[in-house]
Amino acid sequence: MSSPPTNLTPAASRTPTAPPSPAPLDALIDAIRPGLTIRYRCAASPVRKPGATTRALYNLPPVVALTGTAADEWWLRQADNSGIKPLTHRSHPLDAVRGQRRPTGAPSQNIRHARTQFDGTAAIIDTDLLRKAVLNGIGRGKAYGCGLLSIAPARHNS
Repeated sequence: MSSPPTNLTPAASRTPTAPPSPAPLDALIDAIRPGLTIRYRCAASPVRKPGATTRALYNLPPVVALTGTAADEWWLRQADNSGIKPLTHRSHPLDAVRGQRRPTGAPSQNIRHARTQFDGTAAIIDTDLLRKAVLNGIGRGKAYGCGLLSIAPARHNS
């Protein structure tokens, strides 16, 4: 015997009328203090902008996407500039994001941001720099979802 079809229509009383509002960051921002160990994640667009001489010598574009060890070195510099000292570190490439930029009075330009996700634990060194990085993001491509630094207190196993 077969079972009756499942009704996948949500009940009107259980359907939200508005999207959920984001949780405020106040408690997290207020808890930031030097020496605290945190977990971090950042899906960023690590790039290098070579100077004109280097670009001409090696026939490079104005912005070069970094991968592998070069991306890891970029992240370690960004982490230092963001007030954290990584204690553990993992990275892996993500799919690139694409879009178009339409400058006023100019033809549209294709945009591509190669992305790498960085995860690990870190010690907070400079609370002001970390607050700025959490609130403003890191690196290029923020309009395409790159550079969001997510942090959480580290779990301590006893």
